[in-house]
Amino acid sequence: MKFADRVALVTGGGSGIGHATAVAFAREGAAVCVMDIDGEGAQAVAAEIRTAGGRCVAAEGDVGSAADAQKAVATTIEQWGRLDFLFNNAGMEYVAPLLDTSEEDWDKVVGTNHKGTYLMAKAALPEMLRSGFGVIINNASDAGLRGIKVNAAYSSSKAAIIHLTRSIALDYAGAGIRCNCICPGCIRTPLCERFNAEVAARKGKTGAEVLHEFVEANIPMKRVGEPEEVASVVLFLCSDEARYINGAILPVDGGLTAGM
Repeated sequence: MKFADRVALVTGGGSGIGHATAVAFAREGAAVCVMDIDGEGAQAVAAEIRTAGGRCVAAEGDVGSAADAQKAVATTIEQWGRLDFLFNNAGMEYVAPLLDTSEEDWDKVVGTNHKGTYLMAKAALPEMLRSGFGVIINNASDAGLRGIKVNAAYSSSKAAIIHLTRSIALDYAGAGIRCNCICPGCIRTPLCERFNAEVAARKGKTGAEVLHEFVEANIPMKRVGEPEEVASVVLFLCSDEARYINGAILPVDGGLTAGM
């Protein structure tokens, strides 16, 4: 198993891509801390991993809180004495054009997606610096690579994650720490379902109708991605096979952002 002596912290690990990635890390031998604002969801994933013979602990918390970020890292260190991989996956969607986005809504989206990534990386980096090794993977989105209608706050927060990734990659590579960013497209997750439902409500359609139309018109592979397909990319970027990849921004989207 490629990660037998490693420890991973996965945020937003209670569902979707985070769930799939936590399970994948455990299958490869890593000890895992699953952090989620949904404590019951985090506990359920941790129990699933332990039942399968893996090592996992749950940490309930909001990535937008510095105290919660530090607590999740502390929980990981208390359990296993080190932190090798951080997958900054937690995020929230918001469907609205700029004029329909309140200051409160803007702060909530940016506070979770962008600030949350910053706070988790800031909490994890000292532990990685102590060991002289670490990999941080940030989850942005195709929305961070291109403009999307009725998506002002979400797209802005995801674009910011891309440049935060590059800054971390530049600042800490010399200390043995790599940082890369994945940009998933349309993946079969609860977040994607909520997003499509909100868009559909504005169009007088169902979420399934909106999703089908989007896939047919925009994704060359003509299908939605699976969480496990994103998880496999995260694990590759954390592996020794990817040891010279740093500061990369990698779409995982079936060709969605390749062009028109």
